[in-house]
Formats: sequence, C-alpha cells, structure tokens
Amino acid sequence: MRKKDIHKLIKGELSNEREKEVIDWLLKNPKKRAQYEILKAKHVAASLNKVSINNIYEQENPSNNHTKFIYSGIAIAAIILIAAFVTFNISKPATYENEQNTLALVTTKKAEKRYILLEDSTKVTLNANSVLSYPKHFIGNTREVTLKGEAFFEVTKNQDKPFIVSLENGMKIKVLGTSFNIKSYAEDKDIKTTLVTGKVKVIKEQDSTTIDLVPSQQATYIKEKDKIIVEKVDTKKFTSWKENKFIYNETPMAQVLRDLERAYNVTFIVESKDIYKYKYNGVFDNFSINQILEIFEISSPITYHIKNNRITLNPKK
Repeated sequence: MRKKDIHKLIKGELSNEREKEVIDWLLKNPKKRAQYEILKAKHVAASLNKVSINNIYEQENPSNNHTKFIYSGIAIAAIILIAAFVTFNISKPATYENEQNTLALVTTKKAEKRYILLEDSTKVTLNANSVLSYPKHFIGNTREVTLKGEAFFEVTKNQDKPFIVSLENGMKIKVLGTSFNIKSYAEDKDIKTTLVTGKVKVIKEQDSTTIDLVPSQQATYIKEKDKIIVEKVDTKKFTSWKENKFIYNETPMAQVLRDLERAYNVTFIVESKDIYKYKYNGVFDNFSINQILEIFEISSPITYHIKNNRITLNPKK
C-alpha cells in the first residue's frame, strides 16, 4: 500500500474490492490511520476552500478588494475550523466524505473516546485506542461492521437485517437488536463480549462454534487456548469505562496497567515481574492518573516514579 491509495480512498476513486483492502490495511497500521486522518482533513479543507471562495466571489463585486480580503479571511478561518473538526471528530465522516465512499473509518487515540451514530440509528461508543470500520449505507441482508479495540453497541432492532461485528481471530458477534460491550484489543490475551440487554450469538468461524448469550452473561475467547468460556457477570464492571470509571475484582495487574495506559495516554515501565503476579481490587471513579498511583501505593505492594507520561513501577522493599 502507498500514500496514493489513501488519497484515492479519501476521494472515492477505489473500487469496492480495493477499498476494503485499503481499509483493512489501515486497520492494521495505526501510523497510517493517523496519516489518513490528516490527509482527509486537508482534503475537506481544500474542498471547502474552492466552494467558499467561488461562491463568495460570484456574489460580490470582484473590484472591491476590501470585500475580497474580508471574505477570504472568513473562508480561511472556516477551513481551519472544519479541518480541526474533521481531525478530532472523525466519528461523523459521512458528513464530509464523497458519497462514492462506501466505508467509513473511525479511530481513537489513547485517552480519547468517540460517539458514532450509524445509518440505522445504532449507537456506538468507541473506547480509547480503537478502530471501527462500517459502511455508510447498509446494503444487503446484514449490517456488518469491523472492530479493533473496545466499543459499546446499542443496536437498533431489525428482524430482517442482523447486525454483525467482525473481530480478529475469526470471531463474529451477531445480533438483531440489543446492547452489549466488546473488548477486542490485539495486545490482550482474550476477547470479551458482555451482554447487557437482548440476545447475542458469539461465532467462532474456524470451527463454526456458535454460543448464545443472555443478559448478564459474558463470553471470553481465550486466544492461546482457542476456546470460549461463558460466565455470569456484573455488566457494570465491563461497561463503566463509558463514564470514566474502572471496576476491578481480582483483575491481573497486567490488564489493569493496559487499561490505564489506554485511558490516560501513559506508559508503564515495570521493573519487576513480581508486580504482574498481583491481582487488583478497587474502583477508580473519574480519578486522575496521579490519584490512581497514590492509591496503588497505599493499597498494594507497589511504589511509583512518574516523569512526563512514563511511569516506573517497583515492588515495595
């Protein structure tokens, strides 16, 4: 893939097959996704520039230099604002993209969440460091999206058109209308699907395994063992991230640290593997990272040193 492929995607110049290939490539390359967002913002700004200036000059006396200057300034200011809006709110790309583009790509950085409203009125809350790909218009017998990372879905019911979320490792989640959470980060050891309301089918395509979930059940796909475990859970523990709240109950420290890295845009440097043996219990309700670190020192055998966004953890002596 090259830069020109990204340009063609933004301009809507790719075939449907090629478009899917390029978006799949972007899903796997965070740096290229960032490049895509920047180029897309520039494209929108350039398009707006042409429209705004042409419209202004057609309506105003071309000999009035003072008027030209004022309107040019307004147009440029609008371009800057729109470019910034697209860069930081790319969760609504349909407003700006060429109608020939059939797929939209929404990305979040660390310490960032986004809200997306799909064409069918399905609501998606995308967690930090995640990617959601979806068609601008659902055509055919299904409504299919692709997720890398974590998201909470509130799916609009449609008996004739099931909603499908495609994940890594050949996993798919199929629903008609329901609310559920999916946590599927590449660096995590498992994929968790937590059902809040309605019904969900968890599908493992490799061996055609299908598991039906009812509310308050969670299906955990363990990657190393290639198996799925189903258990009853308190769903609030797995959906509270939407309100910047983290609930841990005997949670491995490695998982806690990964969650905090995504949520607060920090990097943990663990000096001793003994820290990973620790399992954490506690609730962080809209706490700052400094407050969380102080709680760590009080409630666990851990000390910390923070410099910029790098946090070094050591076991207490």
